[in-house]
Amino acid sequence: MRKISLITTVLAALLHSAVQADTVAVTDGVMHWQNGARQGEEVALFGVNYSAPFAYGYRALQRLGVDHKQAIDMDVAHMARLGLDAYRIHLWDRQLADVDGNLLQNEHLALFDYLLFKLSQHNIKAIITPIGWWGSGYPEPDPNEQSFATLFSKSQMNQSAKAIAAQQNYLTQILTHINPYTGVSYANDPSVIAFELFNEPKHETPAAQSAAYIEKLVATVRAAGVTKPLFYNTSEQGNDQAFAAALCNSSIDGVAYQWYPTGLVKNHTILANMLPTVAHYTNPFAAISECNSKAKMVYEFDAADVANTVMYPAMARSFRAAGFQWATQFAYDPAAMAHTNSDYNTHFLNLLYTPGKAISLMIAAEAFRRLPRAQASSDYPASNQFAGVSLNYAANLSLLNTDDKFIYSNSNQTKPKNSKKLQQIAGVGSSVVAQYSGSGAYFLDKRADGLWQLELYPDLQPLQDPHQSASLRREVARLYHNQQQLSLQLADLGQRFYVKGLNDGNNLSTQAKNGTVSLTPGIYLLAKQPSQLKQVDSTLSYLLPKPAAAELSVYHQPLRQASLNDDIQFSLQLGANETPKKVELMLRYVGHRNFTALPMQAAAGGIYQVALPKTPAWQQTGLLEYAVTVSTPQQQVTFPGSSQGSPLQWDFVPAGNYWNLQLQPANAPVALYDATLDRHNNLYPKDERVRQDLVSGQQGKGLALRLAMEDLQAGAPELLLRTTPAPDNSLQQRDLAGYNTLAIKIRAVKQNEQIELALLDADGLAFGAELNVSTEWQYLLLPLSTLRSTATAMPQAFPMFMPALLPAAQAGQAWPQNSDLRQLQGVQLRFNTGAYTAGALGGWHAVELAEVSLIKR
Repeated sequence: MRKISLITTVLAALLHSAVQADTVAVTDGVMHWQNGARQGEEVALFGVNYSAPFAYGYRALQRLGVDHKQAIDMDVAHMARLGLDAYRIHLWDRQLADVDGNLLQNEHLALFDYLLFKLSQHNIKAIITPIGWWGSGYPEPDPNEQSFATLFSKSQMNQSAKAIAAQQNYLTQILTHINPYTGVSYANDPSVIAFELFNEPKHETPAAQSAAYIEKLVATVRAAGVTKPLFYNTSEQGNDQAFAAALCNSSIDGVAYQWYPTGLVKNHTILANMLPTVAHYTNPFAAISECNSKAKMVYEFDAADVANTVMYPAMARSFRAAGFQWATQFAYDPAAMAHTNSDYNTHFLNLLYTPGKAISLMIAAEAFRRLPRAQASSDYPASNQFAGVSLNYAANLSLLNTDDKFIYSNSNQTKPKNSKKLQQIAGVGSSVVAQYSGSGAYFLDKRADGLWQLELYPDLQPLQDPHQSASLRREVARLYHNQQQLSLQLADLGQRFYVKGLNDGNNLSTQAKNGTVSLTPGIYLLAKQPSQLKQVDSTLSYLLPKPAAAELSVYHQPLRQASLNDDIQFSLQLGANETPKKVELMLRYVGHRNFTALPMQAAAGGIYQVALPKTPAWQQTGLLEYAVTVSTPQQQVTFPGSSQGSPLQWDFVPAGNYWNLQLQPANAPVALYDATLDRHNNLYPKDERVRQDLVSGQQGKGLALRLAMEDLQAGAPELLLRTTPAPDNSLQQRDLAGYNTLAIKIRAVKQNEQIELALLDADGLAFGAELNVSTEWQYLLLPLSTLRSTATAMPQAFPMFMPALLPAAQAGQAWPQNSDLRQLQGVQLRFNTGAYTAGALGGWHAVELAEVSLIKR
């Protein structure tokens, strides 16, 4: 057995090195391929972090009864399907080493070996960060782990001689560890192109002492036989110029950066246009000449808590403009547990459970490879068009349109740049070349003239906000394996193309009619001529999580209010394994006895809609309550609450409260911010000292948000608040024609205060005006015509050297008269320090904000 194992290892090593012998070197701050097909070319790799072998991900998969290797097989296949070619992770050394730094031969190491092997099979390159320091508990409490990292704080790791010795021992052993699946050590693995020495270190010593520590690690790694580029983190130190200079004067080959522009862990989805936050990547060390000789990588990035599908391509653009050659999102969710989004609840990315975001990451990867390094990009919002990419926040759309590729994250009507030259189509929703009735992602790859391969993934049903606090018991989304219609307009296929199932168990053989075919999730060959189907007879791997019990489900976001002059639409998304006989809206005014059943009409993606009738019966102000009843051949189920039966039945028992909608008079004020209702829609401004407290409103009625600051500073932004639209306060259906004034209910607490209040437009950019706020509660009226372009407040971001403000592109520009108020992105407040005398800046300053509304005057 030992002899066979040795032979297998040697063969694996020979095969591994023969297939992937690429190596990388850094010259004048640029990584180049040293051999292989790309010899001499600059490196440009884009991908993800992924942590299934370690920490909570490992434990959660174990609790769900999932085989870890099968989970890895599936996820790596999906990463490759998205065209990703980069992988990075910081290892959990607390799970891999003892207190002296000796490597533990355990399940975590074995699974990481396997993961690296699977990544290499798909030609996905890796950068490994051997030391993470963190405990392995998050989001749970850390377990009791006995490792060298548990004995020291993060800052002691680069100060204590004992800690450094343990790290050196650990680094030597893990880098020389032979991966049994590849037969080579991590140091010599050709699919590992570089190492980052320490994940997010914390240095509290003089820069020279920090550099000495780094040199010790570099020497240790080189002594272990590593010739690959070595990176070290600088962004975690913030804008520490001395540290950055010392680092760049060391023998390190590259510098590692991060980017979380929307902050982390809001515990709810951010519903606002965050594209301004990624207009450019700020590198405060660009002026340090020594840093120009170092390669640059982004080890982690994400637009955390953002569900919209436009952020990743914009970040890729900004990375390339800043000169980065590597960028890896944190973190890709294992599909077997992604239905809970409990691994890192502030992030959410998976091909199956976030198909639109996954497709946008695919577009970002394409853009990252296509964009020249260090090519300057336009200022926002002109920067939303680049390298064949178009970004549209309002349409929730990232689109790549080039001669050979047409890839989109949502439905659109854009014409392909050159439909006859297309080699790949991928998307979610429908386009002019592919009309799809499902809600999952699909991929069309041209194999030859008149021959295409199709991959079709399950329908996705959202169930609740995925960014709530983490729990393996919370199901945030569900997959349905439905039959859906796909219509294609591809000239080389025609309208009567032939279809053959390719994946295991998929024996479908059929022919399209009028370019349309009904398909379930799987892999298919589409051919103009039946003889072409015989050219492919292999069974392809098609990996999905084990199907869960797919009960009926409804996802609906109620609105708190609407006016009688609005075009009110009730919309929901239905998750079902079969097409229902009917879906009905059950509607009545609160206080009325009987419900009225309104049939809902089906649209693509499981969407059902019905408009509030414009009949006298429904044109009274008041409070509506409603439910939705789904009728199948087997049962009737009413939502919310998934109750058996219908509210039309005399003995119906609802499982919970009905949904509500307040009908207001025509032209009633439209609230943009209500302190009583919108407490979860505040973004804390970056680098600020403001204290935000909810207090009782005027005469104890409702709530107000107190915004207080001690000792104002002349010339400082002194930002107080940025709000985002609330989930139940969408303006999309509102008739806002003629609304021309802001009404702000506000008071100062101690003395009169000077503030600037700004409205955020469709692009998320601020237009503001100055207000004098007295200590009496009042409504201050601010005509939109008085608003002028001003700096936009940025939310808390990492790294900490990201700017707090996005300067106005055209300061003083008037609010556009044709602006679509339905696309407003919130409001922001700051103290207007320029309106205070020097003596008045000191002391405690506070205002209380109760409401900001649009009105007609």
